[in-house]
Amino acid sequence: MGTARRDQPDGRKRRWQQHNADRRQAVIDAALTVLARDLEPGAELSVQQIADEAGVHRTVLYRYFADRTDLDVAIQQEICNRAGVLLLAAVTLEGTPREIAHRIIDAYVGWGAENVALMRFAERDIAGAASKPLDDAIGQIAEQIELVIGGFLALLDAEVSDEDRDALTPYVFLLVGGVMAAVRSWSSRDELRPPAPAFTRLLADVTWLQIEGLAASRDIEVPDLPVEQLLNIEEA
Repeated sequence: MGTARRDQPDGRKRRWQQHNADRRQAVIDAALTVLARDLEPGAELSVQQIADEAGVHRTVLYRYFADRTDLDVAIQQEICNRAGVLLLAAVTLEGTPREIAHRIIDAYVGWGAENVALMRFAERDIAGAASKPLDDAIGQIAEQIELVIGGFLALLDAEVSDEDRDALTPYVFLLVGGVMAAVRSWSSRDELRPPAPAFTRLLADVTWLQIEGLAASRDIEVPDLPVEQLLNIEEA
């Protein structure tokens, strides 16, 4: 009986923590709904708009966030989490190397075209924020792409200098950052020209030519074969 009584406060505490987490998530979801549905890209998102969508008084809203900075960073984090799930799912070894590059870029172009307001909010510098969720998200995507490139180089048994290996991480950030900058410029237009499929092809072609050209300058021949087939050849 004594043990049960000691456990009861812990149980109530866990339920209260879960309640707060659920309410916090509901507010974040409401903010994303307002951004996607009601606001022009780059427009200010007010606390009142979020509170109205969440169905709470604005003073109640701040029970779940320390201040406006905490709220804005939490919104950015959720945007990056949702985009990250989509992009990380595209970073796989399925298809040829060129198809892999196209698939990753296609995922980002598609998400950017459909979520311009969310993308703009995630890019904002939040006053007083200790970190920027977008930077962390870019780092995670770049890390996965670097792992794919590293695995592919190992599969080809390519000779890579120590200097090039040391430069691989910033090089991948260059590729990722270039694609993001291009999508940002394209998605800022009143009319998305060229259409998303054509823009994806162009961006994927340019990115692939950079990769292929750099490989050729290091005497690395990138075979136009599915990675799975290359794996089977390696095993044989």
